[in-house]
Amino acid sequence: MNKMFKWMGICVVLVSFMFFPSKEKAAGEGMGKSTWLWNTVEIIENKEEIVGFLKVHGVNEVYLQVNPSVEKEHYHQFIEMANLENIHVYALDGAPKWATVNGRSSLIAFFDWLEAYQLEANESQRFTGVHLDVEPYLLSGWTSAYGKTVLNYQKMVMEAVDRSDSLQLPLGMDIPFWFDEKSYNNEFGKGNLAHWVIGKTDEVGVMAYRDQAVGPNGIIELIRNEMDYALFAGKKVKAGVETAPSSEGDFLTFHEEGEGFMLGELARVDAEYGTYSSYKGIAVHHYGSWKVLSE
Repeated sequence: MNKMFKWMGICVVLVSFMFFPSKEKAAGEGMGKSTWLWNTVEIIENKEEIVGFLKVHGVNEVYLQVNPSVEKEHYHQFIEMANLENIHVYALDGAPKWATVNGRSSLIAFFDWLEAYQLEANESQRFTGVHLDVEPYLLSGWTSAYGKTVLNYQKMVMEAVDRSDSLQLPLGMDIPFWFDEKSYNNEFGKGNLAHWVIGKTDEVGVMAYRDQAVGPNGIIELIRNEMDYALFAGKKVKAGVETAPSSEGDFLTFHEEGEGFMLGELARVDAEYGTYSSYKGIAVHHYGSWKVLSE
């Protein structure tokens, strides 16, 4: 009888680990910061200034947009310099049209360029991962042909997953905080769109563009569903915030409040989710506007 209860206890523990994953981070695993660098030509003349800014502001990942018109030697030099400061560089690109049949060529061109670059570069000059910002909801089809647009978006995500896997690079995708309110019902099955993207990629950046951490419309609550699902799925989430001016409302950005206020609010987000193994830190959009904010 005692043996039976012993085995029952072990089974309960195993099941609890399966269905209720631990929130605790592994020892030594910290919270990071990342930012987007869209104006790629800046790495030609300003690489030292950029890396210096990233280092001072505690950034350990930068999403660098791939611009094929910039010579590869500049990518080599910038990535080497960033790596010396333990800053990882992700290849960044994306546009709404990527979630269309005609836009597939842009996705292919991006990954073809990246594949050639990785083959030619030395280890210290290579990208660490892929980060895509596609935003399919900016297409007219998001309202006029939602089902078709979502399906094309999912097909794009799967192709990006396959190409990233072939390069042995982790894939991150930007998604809005309200994707958890959107559904899909097609050849990929039926379910919650945010959960689907989180499940297929290695990490997501949730664009929780608000200037307050707490409250029902604050950053903490806006990413809670994604944080909980990523915890269950064993994936990573970054909380994305805005620093550029916004015509949609002052509450969407820290542009008016300044960097000091922003850092205080972001510390609250870190405090709330710092023990979650799914939490990877903050993503500040973007380098150019953040730099202005800090001056």
